[in-house]
Amino acid sequence: MSQRIIDLSLPIVSGEYWTKYPGGMVYGQEEPPTLIECFSTIEKTTVCMHKYNSTTQSFTHIDAPRHVYDDGIANDQVPLERLIGDGAVIDVTHKQPNEIVSAADLEKGGGQVREGDIAIIRSGWTERGPWGTERFWREMIYLAEDAGQWLDKKNVKAIAVDFLPDLPQFYTDANDGRLRPTNLGHPTHLRLMKKGLVFVEWCTNLTAIQQPRVKFFCLPLRLVGTDGAQARVIAIEEE
Repeated sequence: MSQRIIDLSLPIVSGEYWTKYPGGMVYGQEEPPTLIECFSTIEKTTVCMHKYNSTTQSFTHIDAPRHVYDDGIANDQVPLERLIGDGAVIDVTHKQPNEIVSAADLEKGGGQVREGDIAIIRSGWTERGPWGTERFWREMIYLAEDAGQWLDKKNVKAIAVDFLPDLPQFYTDANDGRLRPTNLGHPTHLRLMKKGLVFVEWCTNLTAIQQPRVKFFCLPLRLVGTDGAQARVIAIEEE
């Protein structure tokens, strides 16, 4: 039996503003841009080395419970068993920009979800947005609070998404066009992370998955004490 490996990770690039959460525009607290820079060349030192600066919330990454709970487990404490296993695909690619994915949407497309699965909720938004553009954030697809309740009842062990898995965090001000905070909070993060669930966010290429169930692998960088880390994420289909 052959296998098909599908890369679900965004490429990490240097210096792009819209590849990070637009906190500076929304909250006035700017995150540093991702920087990948060569500081040692073969010509000068006989080896090439790069330095790398980013945030734990940029590109494809995990959110550990520490992201919303001071006493939650940190990125390096997450058991790999929670990030590797059977994945069930829930297709919501019919959702349009600025629409919210509801519990009814998950129920309609999630009949194959089993207890202990990694729920892979596919909207195609990282491609349609597309990722790395201002439109990606301004017209974001979101997750309704009742959808978080649905996932809780299904007892999944992690969720993987290509859109924001919680209520809208900002809106476009009609007066000046700026992004403003909605102050709606993070009910789905709080509900699921209280149980130790991990979120795998900003996946891409989920539309390349052809089967309703796959083997899912997420390996985050082992950054000690952090709220999360960037990760390489793949799915494997048996052919």
